[in-house]
Amino acid sequence: MGMRSNIGRQTILVISAIVFIVIAIGSLFKPHLMASQLGYVLNNVDALSEFRAVYVGIWFATAILLIVAAKRINFPLIADLGALLILGQTFGRIISIAIDGFPSEKIWPVLILELVGGMAILLIRPKQLKENNS
Repeated sequence: MGMRSNIGRQTILVISAIVFIVIAIGSLFKPHLMASQLGYVLNNVDALSEFRAVYVGIWFATAILLIVAAKRINFPLIADLGALLILGQTFGRIISIAIDGFPSEKIWPVLILELVGGMAILLIRPKQLKENNS
């Protein structure tokens, strides 16, 4: 159940990709600032490596996947995999709430945006494709 809209789905995919690109660029050039906003302290090369592996590497890869999905709207699995990556973060945050307790007020908007963005990708389906009888 959901609505069908190529433009709607492409829009949410592109907006999501832009968010990941902005975070990745910020993390590439200002890792200490980006990390401190999330409560991280990057106090050695290993910490910087791990932070950049996720916040630069994985986020750029996620953005690329979302852009490919927006261009290949008739292949819904690509966007669905992008949604899975986004919702995987939400899942991890929910697990952390259950195990570690409630995060600060800084994290809640991120959790909500991930949940809404990921669900929107899954709920806004591409328009029905014409059947190919060949």
